[in-house]
Amino acid sequence: MSETMLATLSNIRTVEDMIVAFEDEQHCRRLLEGMVWPEGRICPACGYKRSIAIAGRDMGKRRARPGLYQCSSGDCRFQFTVTTHTPLHATKLPLRMWLKAMWLMLQSDKGLSSVRLAEALGVSQPTAWRMGHALRLMVAREHMLDGTVEIDHFHLGGRPKKHPDDPPPGRGRKGQPNTQKTPVMAMVQRPNDDTPGAPAGDARAAVVTGLSFRGAARVIETQITPDARLMSDEAKAFMAIGERFAEHETVKHSSGEYVRDAVHVNSVEGFNSRVRRTIAGVFHHISPQHADLYFHEIGFRWSQRVVTGSTVRKTRNGRAIVRTLWSRVPPALQLPNVFRAAIGRQMRRSPDGGISIKSAVAVFG
Repeated sequence: MSETMLATLSNIRTVEDMIVAFEDEQHCRRLLEGMVWPEGRICPACGYKRSIAIAGRDMGKRRARPGLYQCSSGDCRFQFTVTTHTPLHATKLPLRMWLKAMWLMLQSDKGLSSVRLAEALGVSQPTAWRMGHALRLMVAREHMLDGTVEIDHFHLGGRPKKHPDDPPPGRGRKGQPNTQKTPVMAMVQRPNDDTPGAPAGDARAAVVTGLSFRGAARVIETQITPDARLMSDEAKAFMAIGERFAEHETVKHSSGEYVRDAVHVNSVEGFNSRVRRTIAGVFHHISPQHADLYFHEIGFRWSQRVVTGSTVRKTRNGRAIVRTLWSRVPPALQLPNVFRAAIGRQMRRSPDGGISIKSAVAVFG
């Protein structure tokens, strides 16, 4: 990314700054090209790094659309734009609308519902809903977590709705309704450095079929490297999974133990609380089908922080402890991290008005 583009994004601090910066469509196209192709244009079909610009309507021609390029490879010759083979593929919305939507969603600390986004942009709620999922698809990360990683599980959802024909609940265990909550596995990577400017670790979450050993192992082994240092509670599934990693430490919550030196799962429990607060306060309800996309967004927000220093705080018992101070990366500077893995991740509208993901892996870039 060029210094000029970085300076442009660094100057966006308020809503007024954002409106001015994303006002011109041609300027927004250049910004998007710089974020999607930070090292130069790449053909989304073959990965070839040389291409030519085709003169379009923006240069006095009538047929070719603005920002159209052609791959210089003799075996490919594929014509593409900056949105080809990305979640913005074949979009009918102006690029300035997309950049404004991305900034608004990143500017909010816990996200923005499709209803509020539609009101801010002047589009329909289904359009805003799909724009939100385009962001969530682009911020998904595929690299494995290493170092010290905390794992935990939690449930999403609530009690089932009461039906008027159901008999009144009895006393004891038979009076408890069957839960419809969705089990979720969460993983948080601790930061490797606490010096000022160091980034936060990544956070992941995924819906699992159950909290058994097999269901948990299927998710964890695809997200965490075997040489990682694992932290968990004393759940039986975690105890068995920990044998497959280089090191595994646990805390016994049943015995009132929550911290033992550097052994704890406070970070992942904080991330679990962030997920629950985000869903309850912003989205109110998410379907298990799209839950992983929402987890991508929440995990991305978790990682967009940098260390600003440390301070000494006192606990309730009067013991002095050192706390790390964090500062959030400005929303405009988060945009390059959003679009850097856009190529190869495609999203289409399904016949029933939903979305279908054609590819969840970035192949080039």
